[in-house]
Amino acid sequence: MSAQPSHQLLEHWVASLLAHLPFARMERSHVQQLALAAYERYFAPEAVIVSPAAPIEHLIFLRQGRALGRRASAVQPHDVFELEAGSLFPVAALLAGRRVSSTYSALDDCFCLFIPWAAASAVMSASAPWADFLNQRMLAFLEDSRRRWRQELQAQVQQQRNLESAIAELPERQPISRPAAAPLSEVLGLMHAQKVGSVLLTDEQGALSGILTRNDVLGRVTLAELPLHTPASQIMSQPVLTIEAGCTVFDAALMMSRHGLRHLPVTDRGRLISVISERDLFALQNQSIKHVSGAIGQAQGLEQLQHAAARIRAFAAHLMAQGVQSRPLTRLISQLNDSLAERVIALALQRHGLSAQQMCWVALGSEGRGEQTISTDQDNALIFESSDPARDQPAWLAFAADVNHTLDACGYPLCTGGVMASNPLCCLTLAQWGARFAQWIEQGSPEDLLKASVIFDFRALAGRADWLAGLGQQVRQQAQQTPRFLAQWARNHLARSAPLNWHGGLDTHRDAEGHEVIDIKLAGTALLVDAARILAFAQGVDAVSTVERLERASARLGIPESEYRGWVTAFDYLQLLRLRHQLEPGLDPRKANSLRVDALNLVDRQILKASFAAIRGLQQRLELDYVR
Repeated sequence: MSAQPSHQLLEHWVASLLAHLPFARMERSHVQQLALAAYERYFAPEAVIVSPAAPIEHLIFLRQGRALGRRASAVQPHDVFELEAGSLFPVAALLAGRRVSSTYSALDDCFCLFIPWAAASAVMSASAPWADFLNQRMLAFLEDSRRRWRQELQAQVQQQRNLESAIAELPERQPISRPAAAPLSEVLGLMHAQKVGSVLLTDEQGALSGILTRNDVLGRVTLAELPLHTPASQIMSQPVLTIEAGCTVFDAALMMSRHGLRHLPVTDRGRLISVISERDLFALQNQSIKHVSGAIGQAQGLEQLQHAAARIRAFAAHLMAQGVQSRPLTRLISQLNDSLAERVIALALQRHGLSAQQMCWVALGSEGRGEQTISTDQDNALIFESSDPARDQPAWLAFAADVNHTLDACGYPLCTGGVMASNPLCCLTLAQWGARFAQWIEQGSPEDLLKASVIFDFRALAGRADWLAGLGQQVRQQAQQTPRFLAQWARNHLARSAPLNWHGGLDTHRDAEGHEVIDIKLAGTALLVDAARILAFAQGVDAVSTVERLERASARLGIPESEYRGWVTAFDYLQLLRLRHQLEPGLDPRKANSLRVDALNLVDRQILKASFAAIRGLQQRLELDYVR
């Protein structure tokens, strides 16, 4: 231990600290105070930095190099973890006043700053960021990462209200209402005086009974020549869709989009208290769900469909800027993509002279699960009705090819694996689909299952949705009753593992430009999707979304919530990373899932490693339950 460092060395240490959180958020004088109290030590590769054998009195900052932490048990792979330059340890042990539970040793040539815990504690009273870090270090890191990223996006878009806030937090808008027994003359006079397009109608107890709109007036009063003394209750529309004040603004947005509403009454335990309008939800000009949905519904030709698709992606960027989390955002993207696909299908049916009652367009893969991100290709299939499939299939294939190529032109690329309705293998009658699933489950080879896994995530998008109910039940029952199928499926899944090396570091590869990258879909979300699918089929769970599959299958298996919540959190975080990456300006579509790990900050790298560790734990469970 040396005396006080020279001015030049001190400034070098301060610069090293300020390059990382939480020091980057602290005042320079407070960082200098820590540096003045510190001393530096060098550790050669494999040298022990700190271990449970001795008490710990210093906070250690890894200024240069990489270190390895090994828990005392070190039985499982996740008991070994890697620390990178900028890491601070062992915070938990110091806060708890105990010895460390892991042995930390150098992987490379390591230079560590040892900050006396007494000095670190003294700075807490003067520096709020430092105190926050020591008390809630990972929470502070994660929130700071999200905040800075949201600020970057907000520089590109206008400010709008956070969609995850409660409706009750919005300013109350006094609902315009009249008793349902009031005459039409009174209700119409109120509409004219208030310059509104609708009036809510209530019963004698004040409960909402119905609504009268301008369209009702034209169709049911003017054209019907109804006397103005007629009670409004005779022509009002009912029942009225409402939403509870405790729901989120996002819930209201989804309901308004789904039902084409401009205004939505808000109730508190059934009592009408307010009305939320589309203008309340979205202040951005031409960027509301209603505008996007309207653009889709009014599209007649390819150019209009392409414009609508572009608005979906732009709207997703606006919501990301407001901090909407990955799960509701992917659900909304999927819903809007569904609407676009439905419009494309409807127009194609007209062009080909076919009926929606004779077919079912089936969404597969991420669209089937409602988990689409910004950059997504097509996965779909077709079920058609026919007494002579060989005769009728060509007409349906031509229709399907029209839909597939239109969606491709709108920015949803053709599936490179050919899992599309225009492929004869994906355009079959209901009986043919039933036989094909049975063959996969009972006799399918590993290659068959690998190609077909995406097809097991099916959901009706247009046409005869009722056809899929029986097919889904058949598939789940057969899978649950065929252990060989589940074991083979699990072996296929385990052929790919989470991208962590033997000591818990990120296992990356170099791209053509020399950057460290990981395929965040193939090596991340796809592993969780596949594992959740296996668990769901093994337990007879009829859910399609990954999170619901994990939750419901885990409940049936008695898996502790602390364990499966880790899987869900990992999935949400990896989806968030994918969305963030795909919204980068000028991104090459071919690199939509190729995440540059060397561009991530320390916090994201740590959470990424924790997410992959959670996946590795899930894979170990699958191996024990279905393979061994």
